[in-house]
Amino acid sequence: MEYSLTNSLEDYLLEIFLIKQEKTNIRIKDIAKKRHVKFPSVVKALEELSSRNYIDHERYGYVELTDFGFEKAKKLYDRHKKVYNFLHNILGLNHSISEKDTHKIEHGLSVETVTLLTEFTNFIENSPAYTKKILYEHFRHFIKTGKYLSTAISEGVNGMKKTEEKTLKDLKIGQWGKIIRIKSGIGNLKTKLLDMGAVPGTTVKVKKVAPLGDPIDIQILGYHLTLRKNEAENIIIEEP
Repeated sequence: MEYSLTNSLEDYLLEIFLIKQEKTNIRIKDIAKKRHVKFPSVVKALEELSSRNYIDHERYGYVELTDFGFEKAKKLYDRHKKVYNFLHNILGLNHSISEKDTHKIEHGLSVETVTLLTEFTNFIENSPAYTKKILYEHFRHFIKTGKYLSTAISEGVNGMKKTEEKTLKDLKIGQWGKIIRIKSGIGNLKTKLLDMGAVPGTTVKVKKVAPLGDPIDIQILGYHLTLRKNEAENIIIEEP
């Protein structure tokens, strides 16, 4: 049974999920530090989450997400990333403001609104590099001046040429990349990746490559995933 969570409890559950990506064992002090709150506040929140089967936690022990809690936290993370990507990548707000405002507005958004924000973000980010740059320049010019640039998008800027897209296959061992988009028309691979949280904006790292260059072992959201080279070349990335 899934209980309704308050905004505060959702934030605690998401914070536990994020800390888990960095640390194997989570203590109360880790959560208090990240949330900038005192221990009693964390203890109270953990008791609530534990009573609803989202976490396992014994007094003075480590905090662990249950399978049920992990699935819920992952959904919260996906929503958070979608709203953050819109504020940071599209509107151009800095990281600090984007994180702060995402926490403020994400709880009140409907599924429909989050979906449209995501589709709009994908539309911009998945545009060819030269088109995306032009769109950003037009938008920033409008913000500064309140006027539209007269140059048509199709004409390009300063004779700019379309640049070749980089794929996950191009990363070397130990390199990180941020997913920009996943090509369509690739069967179950796109569904498989999206189910694991591989939404645009998610970072991936190449951990190992087979001696002959195929397959590739990648790390994503704490998982290890093996991909064939012909699968990896369908994942468009940019290096951070």
